[in-house]
Amino acid sequence: MDKLLIILGVWLAGSALRTFQTVWLRKPGALLYLFASYLAGFYLGGGSRATGCVTVACWFLLPWLEILLRVRTMRLPISKTLSNRFPPSRDEFPHLRELTAEVEDAGFAMLEDTGWDGGEVRQFIRLFYMAEKRIQASISLNQQRGAGIVYISLTTRTANGRTLTTTDYPFSSTMPLAPGVQMNQTAWAVSIPALLTAHTEWLEKQSVTLPQDAAEVEVSSLSDRLSGELEQQIRHNLSRGILKDTGEGTFRYSWRGCFYLWGQSIKDMVRLA
Repeated sequence: MDKLLIILGVWLAGSALRTFQTVWLRKPGALLYLFASYLAGFYLGGGSRATGCVTVACWFLLPWLEILLRVRTMRLPISKTLSNRFPPSRDEFPHLRELTAEVEDAGFAMLEDTGWDGGEVRQFIRLFYMAEKRIQASISLNQQRGAGIVYISLTTRTANGRTLTTTDYPFSSTMPLAPGVQMNQTAWAVSIPALLTAHTEWLEKQSVTLPQDAAEVEVSSLSDRLSGELEQQIRHNLSRGILKDTGEGTFRYSWRGCFYLWGQSIKDMVRLA
């Protein structure tokens, strides 16, 4: 009973720390979860440290359940053609109107609603453009198996072919970026102006000055351009062996790709803990 109380006490201490918003308190809470798991394995294994370590390792092997049971069976189109879409319902995307107003207040003009439907994976994108600084903005809703995530991205394309995107998307990329594409993740940005400031400051570090170094974008064909960039990324990963062509116009993750996904999952577990 004493051992059970010790494990429970450590677990509850971790839960208490995880209720704080400060990262320096939340991360020790995650470590206490791991320590509680170690103690559970240690006691169940009759004082075996090896059993305790195996119990902790199980946390880092959990992503493989999702990868083996779902990801390996997924078949997604190589050519992701974006097409006009109606906005999601208020229930699906309750803050779309407010986010749209915030993006427009920052100086962007709304262009169109687009997206694609890949069966259990759906994506809605609302596109904007700031002609003054030649920056594309997008509000995205990714939906999968009843869950959805909303994020905002700002993209600048340079005259020499580089594509630089700042986004508040909190998770690691599910596949490597194509050559010439760079990503700046700023999950801490709490507003569109803050995201725009982060984007322009990052561009300066990349020796890109707006608007003179940015390429002009034909807004009427922006949706087609996004489709081409998505396909370029997919074909890049097919050539690297991260993805595998099924021969039916679709792709799936190879075993190499599965290990890549697992590494990205572990990175997120550590970073977002």
